[in-house]
Amino acid sequence: MNFSQALDKTLDKYGITAKWLSEQTGVSQQMISGFRRGQQRIYSDSLERLLAGLPSEAKNYLLCQIGEVDTGKIDIRSLVLSATPSEKAEILNTLANWVLLSKEEAQSVELVKAG
Repeated sequence: MNFSQALDKTLDKYGITAKWLSEQTGVSQQMISGFRRGQQRIYSDSLERLLAGLPSEAKNYLLCQIGEVDTGKIDIRSLVLSATPSEKAEILNTLANWVLLSKEEAQSVELVKAG
């Protein structure tokens, strides 16, 4: 997938507007729209600013689309390492809750088998 298709798909998926991205990056809305339509060439400085301005999940998705990587097989370790401290806390909390629920489900199954 080329850059303009990947950018358009990413912005649509994450509900990111050209206006918002422009405010985050300093790249004009017109340039962003041109990139999305494939009517504007992107240079490294604009690309760097766009990537820096995207939320990390959207940036990872965009890069996967460009590289045509199966987004279902992203390296989890890399994602965790690149997460913010609050995102890491949320990941740990989610895993802890999953472990607790798994233990409760296992105990329920054992009780049913015993009964």
